[in-house]
Amino acid sequence: MPGYGGFLTGWSATAFGSGMVLPLIVAYLRETLGVSTSGVSLYFALFALSGLVVNPFAAWIGRVRGPGPTAVAATVLQAAGATWLTTADSMAATVPAACLSGAGTGIYYAVQTPLLTRAFGDAAFSRVLSGQHRASALMMTVGSLLGGQAVQRLGDDGYTVCLAANAASYLVYGVMLVRLRRTRVEPPGSMSSASATEAAAAPGRRSAALRDPVFLRLLVLQSALVIFGLGQFESVVPAVLRDAHLSVVAISVVIACNTAGIIIFQGLALRVVERVGYTSALWVAILAWMAALAFLAGALLVPMPRGRLLLGVLFGLVFSIGQCLIAPSVQPLVTRTAPPGAVEGYAAATSLAHGLGMFVAPLVVLPVVESGGTGSYLSVQLLGYCLALYALWSFRTRRTTGRQDTVQPAGKAWVSR
Repeated sequence: MPGYGGFLTGWSATAFGSGMVLPLIVAYLRETLGVSTSGVSLYFALFALSGLVVNPFAAWIGRVRGPGPTAVAATVLQAAGATWLTTADSMAATVPAACLSGAGTGIYYAVQTPLLTRAFGDAAFSRVLSGQHRASALMMTVGSLLGGQAVQRLGDDGYTVCLAANAASYLVYGVMLVRLRRTRVEPPGSMSSASATEAAAAPGRRSAALRDPVFLRLLVLQSALVIFGLGQFESVVPAVLRDAHLSVVAISVVIACNTAGIIIFQGLALRVVERVGYTSALWVAILAWMAALAFLAGALLVPMPRGRLLLGVLFGLVFSIGQCLIAPSVQPLVTRTAPPGAVEGYAAATSLAHGLGMFVAPLVVLPVVESGGTGSYLSVQLLGYCLALYALWSFRTRRTTGRQDTVQPAGKAWVSR
C-alpha cells in the first residue's frame, strides 16, 4: 500500500523514542532535577490538561488546514517539549516542556483518524491501526531496554541522551508525515476535499458529534474501555500486583508478557476483526478482559509465589487479547458513525474522551485500591466492564445502517493506486 511503509517507519521511530523516555521520566524529574513527588504529579497533570485544552482547537485547525499539516505541526510541538526538558534545571522549567509536549500529543491524536483515513482509505484503516499497535508494543519495549542501559552506563548524561533521542524521533515522524501527505485515497462516492471542508464548516456541524445519540453511546463505550482497561495497565495494575506481594521483578515480567502478547496476537486479532466485524470483536475483547480479571483475582488470592506469578502472567497475556481486538475496532466505528464531512469533529471528540479517560483512570481507581482493598477494585472493574457491554449493546441496537460494521477484505483494502 503506497505510503504505508514510510508511515510505519516514522511511527516506529516515535514509539522507540517514547519507549526510551517513559520508564525514566519520573526518575529524571525526581533524582536529576530534584522535583518533589507533588511536582512530578503536576508535570503529568499539565501534560494531560494541555492535550485536553487544545483538543477543540485541533479539530477546527484540522478542518481548516487539513489533518496532514496539523499533524506535522503537532510533532514539532512534541519535539520542542522534549528538547525543552533536556535544558530544564528546576520544576518551573519543566512546566513549558509539559505544556508543549501535552499540546502536541493532544493535537496529533485529535487529527490522527482523518489523517489516516484520507491517506489509506476507510477500508484499510483497521489494518493500519493494527500495524501501528504492534509497532508501538515492539519499539517501545526495545526503546525502554536501551534507555535503561543508557542511564546505567552514562549516568545523568544518559537521561539527556534519551530525551534528545525522543525529540529527534518526533521530527523523524514529522518528516514521514510530510511524505504521507502526497498519498491520498478518494473512495468511490466520497466527497472531495473541498466539499468535505465546506460540509464540516456548515452551521451546527461543529457540535454535531456531541448531539448525536448513537455516537454518544460510542463515547461512553470508549470511556469505559479506557478508564477500566487501557488507562490502568501502566499505573493501577502495578499497584494491585504489588498488593498481591509480587516483587518488582515479577511485575515487570507480567508487563513484559502483556507486551509480548500484543506483538504475537495482533495479526490474529486483525483477522478476527475482519471476519466477525468491529462490534462483535469488541464483545470478545470485553469478555477477554473479564476472563483476565478472573486470573488477576486468582493472583491476589493464591498463597504460593509461583502460583501468583503464573496467574499474573496469564492475566497479562489474556488482557493483551482484548487490547489487540480494541485497537483496530473503535476508531473505524467512529468513521462509520460520522456523517460525510464531519470525521474531524467526531475524531476529536473520541480523542477528548480518550484523554479524559487516561487522566481519570488513576484518579478514580487508585483511591479505590487504597481505601477498599483489592476486593473493591475487582468489583469496580467488573462493573466497569458491564458498563462497557451495555454501552456496546446500546450502540449496536441504535445504529441506522449495516455498513458501519463491515470490514472490507484485505486484498481489496490494500490495492495500489
